[in-house]
Order: sequence, then structure tokens, then C-alpha cells
Amino acid sequence: MKLLTQTNSKLLSLSILLLRCMVGVVLFMVGSGKVLEWFGGFGMEKTIGFYTGMGFSVTETYLSSYTEFIGGFLFIIGFLTRPAAFAVMINMIVATVVTMPKGFIMGSASYPFTLAVIAFIFLLTGPMAFSLDALLFQRGPVIRELRK
Repeated sequence: MKLLTQTNSKLLSLSILLLRCMVGVVLFMVGSGKVLEWFGGFGMEKTIGFYTGMGFSVTETYLSSYTEFIGGFLFIIGFLTRPAAFAVMINMIVATVVTMPKGFIMGSASYPFTLAVIAFIFLLTGPMAFSLDALLFQRGPVIRELRK
């Protein structure tokens, strides 16, 4: 009955870990495609051409692409999670605003909006117990919490 009525901090940490890894893998794959042509991506040169066609500068294109690439990796390992979440959230808010005129669902604005909300959740919760952040910066409280 306790499982149904109370918050289990271990399961909450595990849930955030799974969400962090899933979103991190997606962002890493998309970002690495833009930056390095991995996973069927177009690479930086074509990405710059696409973004400048939408009115973004080359600097903004690099910022956006590397935010996804590095931010995704940091989400996966749970390191510097809150700063990464802040950067990803801003990046996805811009992407939502840019795609919104095409429509929320059919114009695909819902995808970056969802990622922005998830990044905001990571900003609020932090990486939780299963992360490098917890191991490096909160060792005592994390170990005690996991032993409960």
C-alpha cells in the first residue's frame, strides 16, 4: 500500500535517470548529426545553410547545434545537469517559437516544446541520485538516500 500512496525517492531518481538518458540520447544524436554528420545528419556546413535560410546567424547555428550535441551528452551522464538543462530549454523555446507558425501538432512545434518542458523539469529536479553530479557534489546525502 505504501508504494501506491507515498513517493519513493529511489524510484523517482530512477525515473529521472531514464528520462534524462532518453532525452539525452535523442539530443546527442540530433546534435551530432548537425555537427559531425553522424547518424545520418547533414553536418555543420549544410546545417549552417539551413539555419541561415531561416534568418539565424552562423554563431546562432553553432550555439544551437552544440547545445543539442553537448547538452545531450551531459544529460546522459548526469553532469552539469542544471546548466545543460537551462541551455537546452532556451534552445527548444526558440525552436518552438520558430516552428509555431507552421502549427503546433502538424507543424511540429510540439516536439521542441516537449523537450523544453522536460529540460525545465531537469532544471527544477536536478539530476537526482543516479548521476555524476550526485556522486561528485552530494556524495554523503546521495549514498544515505540510496541505502534507505
